[in-house]
Amino acid sequence: MRIAIDGRALLPPATGIGTYTRGIAGGLARLPGVEVRLFSPRPLPDSESTDGWSVAADRHALGMIWVQTALSRRARQWGADVLLAALTIGPVADALPFVSVVHDLTVWTHPEWHRARTIVGFAPLWEKTAERAARFLCVSHAAERELVRAYPEAGARVRVVWNGVDPGFAPAAEGPALEETRNRYAGGKRYILYLGTLEPRKNVETLGAACDLLWSRRRSAPDLVLAGGAGWKTRRLEERIASSPFRDRIHRTGYAGRDVARALCQAAEVFVYPSLAEGFGLPVLEAMACGIPVVASTAEALREVAADAALYAEPQDAAGFSRQIERALEETETRARLAAAGPARAALFSWASAAEKTAAVLAEAVQERGS
Repeated sequence: MRIAIDGRALLPPATGIGTYTRGIAGGLARLPGVEVRLFSPRPLPDSESTDGWSVAADRHALGMIWVQTALSRRARQWGADVLLAALTIGPVADALPFVSVVHDLTVWTHPEWHRARTIVGFAPLWEKTAERAARFLCVSHAAERELVRAYPEAGARVRVVWNGVDPGFAPAAEGPALEETRNRYAGGKRYILYLGTLEPRKNVETLGAACDLLWSRRRSAPDLVLAGGAGWKTRRLEERIASSPFRDRIHRTGYAGRDVARALCQAAEVFVYPSLAEGFGLPVLEAMACGIPVVASTAEALREVAADAALYAEPQDAAGFSRQIERALEETETRARLAAAGPARAALFSWASAAEKTAAVLAEAVQERGS
C-alpha cells in the first residue's frame, strides 16, 4: 500500500500535529508492504530526518490552496492508494480516497480561541471534508464523541487511534545534563514546567495565578518555566505576567523543539497543563513518560490519556491548581506514586501501535473505494 501524507505540519514551527505527523509517518514506513511519502507545499527543514519515508516538496506560498489544487494530483502521480490528511482538511474535489485525522474540533466549537486566518482556512472546507472523507481518524475517544455529537451521520466512518510517544522521552537520572538545563532555562533554579504554544485555550493565565498563590505561601517553591512559542491572542497572558509580584520567577524559553522539550521535561519538578480543551494532550504524555509528576486540567481528553497517573484541577480554578502543584511537590508518597505511574501509563502509547491501527483504517478506505 502506498500512503501519501499531508506533511505541512512539519514546516516550522512544528507543534503537536508536527509530532503526530513525524511519529505516524515513521511508524507506517516500518510496516511491511507499506511505502510512505510526505507531500509539502514548501521544502521541509534540513534537520527533519525522513525515518524511512520520502518527501516531495513544491514551492507554494499558501498551504490550504495547495491542498485543494496540487496535493491529490501529486499523490496520484506518485501512485498513492490513499491520502492521510494529517491536518484534518482533505482535497474536496478529487477521487483519491482520504482519511481525515481529527485532533480536535475547537476551530468550530470555540472560534474565539483561534486566529482569523485559521477560521477562514478551515471553516469553508470542513463541510466538504466531512462529506468526502472515507474515514475519520480521531486521536482520542473524547475527540470521537465531540465529532459524532456535531455530525451524527459520520459515526459509521469514525475510528479512534491514540497517539504515541517518542521513546526518547524517558526518566533521566540526576546529573550534569539536568543541571545544565536548569542553568540555561531557569537561572539554575528548580522549576515547574508548562510546555505548549501560548494561546487562549491553553489557559496559561490560570497557571500564572496558581503559581502566585503557591509562591505567596511557600517562597521556596520552584520557579515557573513557560516553554513554547507565542501563538495568538496572548495580550491577557502578557498582562498577567507583567502584573505578577513574582514576575522575576517566570522564565520564557520561546519555541522548544523536540530535544529541548525532552530536556525540559526530564529536569522539571512538576509538569502542569491547564488547558481548557484538548483532543489528546501530547505534552502530558511526554511528561509522564519522563517520570515527572503531572498536574492537568479535567479536560476530557487529558483524563483519558493520563487516567490515574496525574493530579487534576478544574480549568479555571487557580486555587485548585495551586493545591495540586503543592501536593505534587511536597507529598512524598504522592510524588513517588506519580513518578512510577507516569512511565507505566505512557508505555501504553506507542507510534508502532498507532501505525498498525492507522494502516488498518487506511486499508478500509482503499478497499471501500475498490468495491
